[in-house]
This record gives sequence, C-alpha cells and structure tokens, in this order.
Amino acid sequence: MPTRSSSGCRLCGQPITTQPLTLGVLPVCNRFTRDGRVDHSWALDIVECEACRLVQLREAPPPEIVAPAVPWIRYREPEGHLDALVERLVSFRPLAGRALGTGPFEQPLLTRLAGRGLQIESLDLEEKGCGGRHPYLETWQARLNAADLAAPAASLGTFDIVSCRYLIEHTSAPVDALQALKTLLSPQGLLLIEVPDSSKFLAARDYCFLWEEHSCYFVEETLRRLAEESGYRVLALLRYPGALEDALATVLTPADGSPAAASPRGSSSLFQAYRDDFAPTRARLRGKLATLAGPDGDRIALFGIGHHAIMFANAFGVADMFALAVDDDRDKAGFFPPGFAVPVVGSDRLLAGGQITTCLFAVAPHIEGKVREKLAPLAARGVEFRSIYAALDNSIMRDHA
Repeated sequence: MPTRSSSGCRLCGQPITTQPLTLGVLPVCNRFTRDGRVDHSWALDIVECEACRLVQLREAPPPEIVAPAVPWIRYREPEGHLDALVERLVSFRPLAGRALGTGPFEQPLLTRLAGRGLQIESLDLEEKGCGGRHPYLETWQARLNAADLAAPAASLGTFDIVSCRYLIEHTSAPVDALQALKTLLSPQGLLLIEVPDSSKFLAARDYCFLWEEHSCYFVEETLRRLAEESGYRVLALLRYPGALEDALATVLTPADGSPAAASPRGSSSLFQAYRDDFAPTRARLRGKLATLAGPDGDRIALFGIGHHAIMFANAFGVADMFALAVDDDRDKAGFFPPGFAVPVVGSDRLLAGGQITTCLFAVAPHIEGKVREKLAPLAARGVEFRSIYAALDNSIMRDHA
C-alpha cells in the first residue's frame, strides 16, 4: 500500500511543487507511555495540490508507525445527523434490501437501516494478534484495496448500500479505496462516503486538527473530485454542521466512462494563509503561555488529553509548559501523553492544585459546559478557562482585552 505523495497528489496524481506547511518531527499522538519516552515520531509536512487543491500529508506514515501500543485507543464520530442521512439514503433506493458497513463507525447507521427493514452486515478488516500493537484505523484503512476486499466480496456478495464513514480521510490511496469498494456494490448500488470537512479549521487557522493519521483533508470540492476520479456519479453531497468541523456525506453510484480532465487551478488563498500564519501564530502562543506559566512553570493545566490536545502541545512546542495534563478517562491515568513531561491525572488533582491560574480546554464545545460545572471551584478562586480551538470566542489563540 503506497503511503507517500512526495512524487504526486494522492487524488489526481499531478506533481506537487507548492511550499509545505512544516510542523517538524512530532511524536505520534496515540503513543502514550508509562515513562514519558517518545518512541515513535513522524515528520509532518502538509501540502496542497495545485491541480485539484486537495490538502494532504506529503508523506503519510505506514501503519506500523501509528498502530497503538495500548488497547484503549478508540475514537468517536458524530451521530446526531444519522436519522436525516438515512432518510436521504433510503429515498434514493426505497427497495434496498442489504446494507454493509465497512469500518468501526458504522453500527449507529446500520442500526437505523435495520429499523427500516434492511438486512445488515459488517466488514471486519481489523488485524488480530499483533504482539505489542493494537491495530485500529491505521490498519483498517490500509485494507480498503482490491486484494483485501476480494475475499469479503466473494463470501458476502454485493449490497444495495455500502457505507464507509470516517475512514477515507485516513487512507493514503483514496482513489484505490473507492474503486475497490465497487466490488461490494450491487448494480445501481449506493456508496456512502462520510468525512470531516476541513474548511472551518483551515479558515480559523486552527492547527490542532492536523494529524499524522489523516492523510487527506477534504472540502466539498475535493470530495466531489475524489468521487469522479474513482468512477462514481455524485447523487448528493450533504453537509451536516458541527461547531468546529462539519460532516460531509456524499451518496455515490458507479458511473460509466472516465472523468473529464481538470485544469490546474493553482494553490488556494485559504491554504496559503493557513500555511503562512503558522510560524507567527506559534511564536505568539509560546510567548503568551510562557508568561502564563510563571517563573516556575507551574500555573497552566490542559484538560482533555486527546489527539487535538497532543497536536496542539507538540506542534506549537508548548508541551513542557503544562504543569498538569488532566483527563478523567481512567484508561489514561498515569500515562504520559506523547511529548509531555507530566502524566495524566484526574480532575480531582486539578481541583486540589492551588497554583494553577489558567486551564486550557481541549474538549468539544458541547461538553465544555459540563466541564466548567465540574471545575466551578477553580473559577471561584479566579482560575481562567480558555479553549485551545481557534474558532471559539474563548480561545487562547485570541487576544482578550
């Protein structure tokens, strides 16, 4: 399975010559350890294709680099829009009888389709029995290819609806993946592809959404181009709003003929601004946090230790400025987040820490209110709460009067 786009775009195949956004060699975000050592890292260069404008990693890590070393690494994806999405799917194929989910985020959708009378199946591509590693999305996405899907296609047959939610942005060969999924589709079958939309975080110049596990960063234009390059006709391209990033869902059916060649468009102003603002943003944030941390570096806490928080800390070079890394997930307790000098502790430790004066939130906006309630005693003694997310009004990235 190819993992690199140094010689060409992983969507349209054209050479990429634009200047990259270089974040440097950073720890792999899921590599929590008991001793704080960084055992896996990757050089993150983000580029935009001048021909099709897909934002992508210049070099994507192979699965063995990013496979989790602990069994509890799991992610959640949005579900609130799935009732509406199922309505649209069924409206295109009201007589559909069989549906297949191809990844770990499919069950909420499949349950809804089963409630509409469809027979449902799930594809299991997760690798088993790897000593010292616990394969997850990095392995699943790598098996979305013709060779690995041949056996499931032969044993399961074809389906009227095939769903692939929140995997295509992980794959380093998205066109190959969509072409391979055709083998699972019945004549006139529907392929549902759902990905996070990148336009909001690009516009907000929020860098914590970058991730070594996301090879591709889609917007409407590039998701449509992916469908066409892979030999599909777009029946619908749907947007479901989110506070920080929207969900993009496209309903596809196989098309006849080859896609029309697209003319090179040049680098977008959106990506240019995103790339060019990184260095000054990093310098401003480091200066601000150094002041907030105080002379002894013991005044800032970070609450919510997921991959956004870890990317924020390491990409901006501020991981050593956090006196406390706080998360109430018991699986994380005692583990060092990659690149951090302190292990994860619970909110009880934060509440007892009298020297903390600033607490940064790396939690979703709909959760932040509950966290504030939990940490109300801190607010009562003057601790300032700020978010790491650049788009939010209380972001640490914004200058407050």
